[in-house]
Amino acid sequence: MSLKARRKPANNIPPMDGGTYMAVCIGVIDLGEQYKQFDKQKQGKYAEECLFLFEIPDERVHVDGEDKPRWLSSRRYTVSLHERSGLYQMLTAWRGKALSDAELDPAGDGFDLMQMAGQGAMLSVSVVEKDDGSRHNKIEAVTGFPKGIPVPEIESEVLVFDADDPDMEAFGKLPEWIQDIIRKSTQFAADPPEEKLNIPSAAGAAQEDQGEACPI
Repeated sequence: MSLKARRKPANNIPPMDGGTYMAVCIGVIDLGEQYKQFDKQKQGKYAEECLFLFEIPDERVHVDGEDKPRWLSSRRYTVSLHERSGLYQMLTAWRGKALSDAELDPAGDGFDLMQMAGQGAMLSVSVVEKDDGSRHNKIEAVTGFPKGIPVPEIESEVLVFDADDPDMEAFGKLPEWIQDIIRKSTQFAADPPEEKLNIPSAAGAAQEDQGEACPI
């Protein structure tokens, strides 16, 4: 084994132009219970978080010499269906209708986020420039497809991941930066599941809208 350390190559794949894109949700990812602390808070708290991965079939990128459809990720959402929560507002805009009383009933089963996997979405995408000069895409809004427009075919495997009941084969196919977030969850810290090795990550192709490191 070589002990020579090398710097990883920088992300040199440019972001897409800002605009509206046809996409399909190819990942509903439970990030587990994550520690959150806002600037003005003296002490943070733990909260369940999730994110969504989208494939944009018409946008192509080259990753490790292969031509692949571009992926984008949503922001990280706190898993809450309060009407003022970001997740509630996003789901309402995406589905084009409000959640039912039964889905919002605290004593009921709630809304199964996994059912959004495979659903079409129109993404409003912007380009954000960081202080270091790097640029990345950010999903500003997610809405449903206009009536009569078919959902495009996808190339990627649809992935769902539940941190409380982890499928480690699905975990191994997630981009590395998402795996790193999940490893910080209380579920993994308290009882880390055995990770299956030699499972290739899904091209590492998702661009995270908060500007974390990723190749696209």
